[in-house]
Amino acid sequence: MISLSVLGTIHTIIAIVAIIFAIAAFIQSGKIQPGTTTGNYYSILTVFACFTAFGLSKAGGFNPGHALAIMILLFLAIAYWLNRSKQAWTRYVQTFLMTTTLLLSLIPAVNETLTRIPLGHPLATDITSPAITKTLMGLLILYVIALIIQTIFIRKMQTATHKE
Repeated sequence: MISLSVLGTIHTIIAIVAIIFAIAAFIQSGKIQPGTTTGNYYSILTVFACFTAFGLSKAGGFNPGHALAIMILLFLAIAYWLNRSKQAWTRYVQTFLMTTTLLLSLIPAVNETLTRIPLGHPLATDITSPAITKTLMGLLILYVIALIIQTIFIRKMQTATHKE
């Protein structure tokens, strides 16, 4: 059985549901967009996941996961602030920030999952294990591809809007 504290269990459930909303947002519009239902649910759940992460630490004290949580909260705040702007460039920055929050959320998720599963014989022992480094590299590649596609999509939408 996976040993998680009550807070760890709550954090994991919230984080998984947030990721599901992120996937739904990508399926619906190709990006996580503040102000939309899926974007707002993703963001709210991600904020809760970040705050619950502050209560988690295997070694005790501040850890890299806490630093990631702070970055995620900062990026979400900036993305929502930019959502009020009508300037075209803000859509690029906002998309970058929201997509980056998902990538940053997945880093500890990959680490925690692969060091715990399968039970009794986890795929990784620590963050330097090949299973984790290869998975994170794969996520980084997907992230870069997603940003390229999103940038092309934003540019096409802005071009279409200017032609009308």
